Amino acid sequence: MVSGEMAVGEVLVSSLTNGRLGPDPAPHDAVPVGCETPRVHGEVSGSLFDDLVAELEVLDPTLAGSATQALSDLREQVEEQASAAAALLDGHDEGAVLRVPKGRLADLQQCERLAVARHARPDGGPPGVAALRGVALDRFVLLELTQGPIVDPLEELLSVLDVQGELETCDQVVAAASAEPGFADDLAGAAAVWRGVPKSWWPRVQSPAVAQLADGRVVCSGKLDVELGGVLTGHPGVVVEVKSGAPRPAHVEEVALYALLVGWRDGVVPSLVVRWYPDHPAACLPVDAGLLVSAATRLGDAIGQWAQLIVGRRPGETPGPWCRWCPDAAVCPSAAATVEPTRDGAEDPGDEVEWEPPVDEVGP
Repeated sequence: MVSGEMAVGEVLVSSLTNGRLGPDPAPHDAVPVGCETPRVHGEVSGSLFDDLVAELEVLDPTLAGSATQALSDLREQVEEQASAAAALLDGHDEGAVLRVPKGRLADLQQCERLAVARHARPDGGPPGVAALRGVALDRFVLLELTQGPIVDPLEELLSVLDVQGELETCDQVVAAASAEPGFADDLAGAAAVWRGVPKSWWPRVQSPAVAQLADGRVVCSGKLDVELGGVLTGHPGVVVEVKSGAPRPAHVEEVALYALLVGWRDGVVPSLVVRWYPDHPAACLPVDAGLLVSAATRLGDAIGQWAQLIVGRRPGETPGPWCRWCPDAAVCPSAAATVEPTRDGAEDPGDEVEWEPPVDEVGP
């Protein structure tokens, strides 16, 4: 049997033999970059895909192979922690399933009281403008990858939200666009850099990555904004997290978790995880064993932490920018002592709140 390292390495090396990753696409295989008409929204000065290709071309092909070989040991490590968490739950709620989706993991790392409060009130009220910008940008990227150039940003955004059954979000987007002229146009223009991805790279959007641990008693899940390449495509895997707000250190931890979940899901880790922010160069991170170890350690710790909170441990309070959108901000003494929480769903424009109309607890 060919080892994971050889398989990943051979895919990457063979993809580079002609100076470009993967086989040359057919002439119809991509939306040509630069084919602008007066009706197409957004100017394309360069292709994000070409930037990702350039990163992969200089990447050591053995890194992903070594990381893939670490998956089994890391799974065993987290399984042990998940089994302990499930046993703790059995003393309080026999057979309960402990769910730690990506958003909850992020909340736990910020503030335990935030995580508990958002779990108790999952709707969280109407989103603010910063959260809606994130939702809109995700959909514009989807549109660029699946249908081609965007002509009427607001109408096309409302159409895709309507198809996805997010009718309340449609109303909120209309209100945001009325209050902030150019709300949709600016984001659609930023998403134009996603044009030109060859179909042979099989671009996927909002695909789930779910790890069922402890015989399904513990579930960790996330939705991947964009996946390119990977298993069955003949190309190295790339996972991209789309961010409308300012870069944050916590975003690195998010993409590390995705690398781990995709590795467990597919049996092969992606070669690259990427954070993409409008008006910023793509922040690319090679996937190696060290990245997976850090992600598995955080995940295992969070599973135990969440289990303790579910069975009644008093949550700790860690004040910070997240107090602005915490449901308990008005009554939490730590929040009141450090930051004045905003009202009416308003947020710092640099903050991208973890919010989606459908919750991110995908999977069983």
